[in-house]
Amino acid sequence: MAEGFGVAVRGVKQAQAAVSAMDKRIDLATLKALKAVQGVTKSAIKSGLRGRPRWDHRGKSSRTGAAVNLGLSPHHVSKGGGPGKLTGSLSKAIRSDRKPRPVPGGGWNGVVLAGSKGGPQNLYKGRLEATYPYFKPGVNKAMPKVEGIWVAAWRKATA
Repeated sequence: MAEGFGVAVRGVKQAQAAVSAMDKRIDLATLKALKAVQGVTKSAIKSGLRGRPRWDHRGKSSRTGAAVNLGLSPHHVSKGGGPGKLTGSLSKAIRSDRKPRPVPGGGWNGVVLAGSKGGPQNLYKGRLEATYPYFKPGVNKAMPKVEGIWVAAWRKATA
């Protein structure tokens, strides 16, 4: 009983424990939702790179690696399509953080990028994006699904 007021306060420790448990569930749900969003975004970006290649041969180079000959007919398509898939290097380079970083004050930070860490390097990804956009359209394609992932994760964590 609090002195001088005549009021007994009970359940403070239980309320603090419940809030702490919910905070942990929300943090875990945020991390899982972030990873799910990264996966959806990566898939959407890669889906734009699955077309027929615009050409079927690339010569051996110190920058691009071994020669590639796909034996396509016709050998070169001058218009339409998009970047297509010659070797798959660019598609393999679309990746996300394996371990998203915690943000001071709560939450997580993660990215999806076209990089070469531990995998094949594509030296022309910027020029390719300028000519045949694949990254931005992929992100735009994934955006309608993103809100649903976040809402479902947080609704489950706070229920």
